[in-house]
Amino acid sequence: MDSPSLITAAVGAGLRFAPLAWRRAWGAMLLCGLAFGGFWAQGVFSPTAPWRWGALLVVVTLGVVVAGGLYRLALGDERPGPVGLQWGGAEWRLSAVLALSATFLSVLALLAFVVVLAFAFAVASAGHGFVVAHPATWASAVDGRGRAIVGCVGAVELFGLVWAAARISMGGAASIALGKVQVLASWPVTRGLVAPILIGGILLGGPPFAGAITLLGAVSVQAAPFPGLTLLAGGAAGLLLAGLWLPTSVGLMAYLYRHAGRALP
Repeated sequence: MDSPSLITAAVGAGLRFAPLAWRRAWGAMLLCGLAFGGFWAQGVFSPTAPWRWGALLVVVTLGVVVAGGLYRLALGDERPGPVGLQWGGAEWRLSAVLALSATFLSVLALLAFVVVLAFAFAVASAGHGFVVAHPATWASAVDGRGRAIVGCVGAVELFGLVWAAARISMGGAASIALGKVQVLASWPVTRGLVAPILIGGILLGGPPFAGAITLLGAVSVQAAPFPGLTLLAGGAAGLLLAGLWLPTSVGLMAYLYRHAGRALP
């Protein structure tokens, strides 16, 4: 199957999976979406809120519960719990995949940042007015051509990070299907699938995220929103993410994993 046909088929599979997900896991998706909305309405996610990390952990944990039930359903190996609520080996494996993937990408991002800094210093050192003993002169020493060089380096590194994220994105599906944690070990499965993963992810995830950002932004700019409007907007945004983005993305990745048809070690 060529890449455009595979993208079309994978996106279609993600969309078709959403109604099934709502029939079998509606409780978990509602709970996750409304928890996000409630925390946001109370301002718990604010940078100054003392409980923001705890609230984020709760929402992420509920997202893992939703994803665990949906992967069970999409891959057909296990049955999800009542209304999609369960916690077992699948959820522990997904939690491990999430943590290891975040660690791996964070290390890559840190290395990329160091490289950008090195290029920026090299460009600044060749510019007019650069004095190594006075860091305040470094930024002004970078001219337009130097900024273009640093920008190109940053763009290439950003593309590399996105590509690396796509290469390990099959970790969740592989971990559920094989019954063991797969992160870097899932890298071979995504060979030749980076374009379907990225384009399919954008097509399925773009509208829910755009809708959620629009809802939250529309309420945030109001000095004194109507009572309950903040909670309504937060809940609607949460349901767009938990009830539309999560099931369609799981359906997409499950379809591509089955299409890959490669056994992992």
